[in-house]
Amino acid sequence: MIKRSLIWLYSAATYLLWAVIILVAAAVLGLRYYVLPGVQQHKDAIAQRSSKEAGQKISIGDIKASWDGMQPQLDLYRVQLFDARDRPALTLDHIETSLSWLSLPLAEPRLARLVIHRPQLSVSRETDGTIYVAGISMSGPSRPEFPNWLLRQSQVDILDAAVIWQDDQRGAPPLELRTLTFRLANPPWESFLGRHRFGLRATPSVGASGPIEIRGNLLGSDVSQLADWRGTIYAKAEGTHLADWSPWISLPIDIRQGFGAAQFWMEFSEARIDTLTANVLLQNLSSRFGRLAQEITLQNLAGRLQWNRLDDGSEFRASKVKLTSGGLQMQDGEFKLVMRNVSGKPRIAGELQLENIGLEPLAAFAVTLPLDAQFAEQLAQAAPRGRLQRLELAWETDAGALSRYTLRSRFNQVGINPFGKVPGFTNLNGSIDASQDGGTLNVDASKSLITAQEALRWPVPVDQLSSQVNWKKRQDLIEVKVSNLALASPHFAGTFNATYRAAGTGLGEIDLNGKITRAEAKQALFY
Repeated sequence: MIKRSLIWLYSAATYLLWAVIILVAAAVLGLRYYVLPGVQQHKDAIAQRSSKEAGQKISIGDIKASWDGMQPQLDLYRVQLFDARDRPALTLDHIETSLSWLSLPLAEPRLARLVIHRPQLSVSRETDGTIYVAGISMSGPSRPEFPNWLLRQSQVDILDAAVIWQDDQRGAPPLELRTLTFRLANPPWESFLGRHRFGLRATPSVGASGPIEIRGNLLGSDVSQLADWRGTIYAKAEGTHLADWSPWISLPIDIRQGFGAAQFWMEFSEARIDTLTANVLLQNLSSRFGRLAQEITLQNLAGRLQWNRLDDGSEFRASKVKLTSGGLQMQDGEFKLVMRNVSGKPRIAGELQLENIGLEPLAAFAVTLPLDAQFAEQLAQAAPRGRLQRLELAWETDAGALSRYTLRSRFNQVGINPFGKVPGFTNLNGSIDASQDGGTLNVDASKSLITAQEALRWPVPVDQLSSQVNWKKRQDLIEVKVSNLALASPHFAGTFNATYRAAGTGLGEIDLNGKITRAEAKQALFY
């Protein structure tokens, strides 16, 4: 029984295969000897069927047929597309088409290749978001049959085109793309899943001195539902002016000036940018980090920049950064800034990692960041100077007030001016590990000067100084412990241990013990 069933199945499959071969052969022979030689007689019928499938009136001036391997090829001349008012909206001098055999099982015209030569197109976006190509609607409330039909074709090429983009939704001036080449690839096995690949190369009228390249992998099937699309787009531009693109592109960072080369990777979904990554090599860049931050100008900037959209805000990262800004020179810097909206109030968190940096130019750069106003004022009063190695800085502000910070670094020849209850000093070497709750400071200094206006009458010169300082802060209470302080100055020398406590607005109290090995009584007025 099973044997007879297998024999019957084999016979049926054999007959079916021969039937398909005969049908395909008949179709090929019919096209080769009947349809294509008389294709001129079917010109109007082809135009009507194309109009029906595209949802737009199409006329064909002339048509010629040939073979491209096993695929029939049609060359169309003087093809006109008409708008909704039956007016010629676009004239194409020459179109090459290679018909796909998938047209038979799918019962609609399918093209293995569509090539459009030297078209001149006007593309616009109306205030309601509707996109028009040569006056023909591509999206929005109108019917999207024609662009959706294009998405189902295996390959579409546009050669040596001139395109003018008019974006009325953004109120932007016209942007012209010259010598444009474009390819849309939709392999059948990917097109069924809504996957599309495209590549574009053109020279814009503004924003770049050379051609730009754009490539993309997209997932979607209906251009009237762009919010359902997602994908990745890559762009490359050399000799570009970044700020000049702002009328047509919403950059996540406020860039006001900048020239150089850049590569971009953008991931999007729901008609919004999710991630924007850029490798940049720029000169004379002017930007602003955050709405409340000051404008910053960078003479040179190289590295990788990344912007991410978050559910309640955004995140900005910079890695392998090399920049020059005034006296600031940074090598292999790492930077992160997260801006959120928590319970209707702004929360900003930042991180900075640097290998070797000068404090004076770093302080000048820091005031351009969205810092707490009080912290920025204290930074200006302290006027730090010297150099830092292996700097790691993190901070967080809530509604403009500093709520958290951590600082780790080694330092050389560091000095600050006194501010508040913090003494000033010069020429200090050592390391620091600090946070809003306390920290540790290891100091080794020579030829230094200490200034404590609330405790000392005059600055005290120091020949040698070494110590470890630990401090804690809880609300208004500050406690500082100085351990193994070895001090030598022109006035005295000795070793000490001390604890300083202060609460509220008073001077506080000091518990000091130690051993003085040398002292000059006449210098006591300093203290």
